[in-house]
Amino acid sequence: MKINTRKIGDAGVCIELPMYAATPTVKLWKERILTDLLLMAFSNRAATLVTVDPAPHAIGYHFPYQLVVSGGKSYLVNNMETCDYHALVKAGESPEMCLGLLTVVAGTDNYQFKSYFPKNEDELLHIKDELFICSPDDHRVYWLHPNRPYAGLFEAVNDIANFYEGVANF
Repeated sequence: MKINTRKIGDAGVCIELPMYAATPTVKLWKERILTDLLLMAFSNRAATLVTVDPAPHAIGYHFPYQLVVSGGKSYLVNNMETCDYHALVKAGESPEMCLGLLTVVAGTDNYQFKSYFPKNEDELLHIKDELFICSPDDHRVYWLHPNRPYAGLFEAVNDIANFYEGVANF
């Protein structure tokens, strides 16, 4: 299983996951990679989880939340003072995360919703917050971190990617 990484702007990484997710094993691996990246990015940190147009059983309803309507869309907002392991695993394994309907933003009380769900990669270049989101097709993960040098971010992502590639080739 090949995992590609590439630079997005000055301080972001795009992780390209395999496109053949029909195999249950590959689907599980993609969830684990996504969850491990999310844990690396936000464990024991304050963050805001934002779900756009939440379904009745969206993962955000499992945490303290508020519903906000802005620009004709509804958003489910979870302000988390400290992201623990269980909350991040639930978020990482949720269908909303895989479909690009859930984003995680560093810090609490973040309400710049329009910029949190970019329509294309060019819009990612204008985001000023640390942000973690998947593409709607479930094949790319974006981790933007304007306050961390790109080399450090890239190294952290590659550590996880290399681990999964190594295990897949075993």
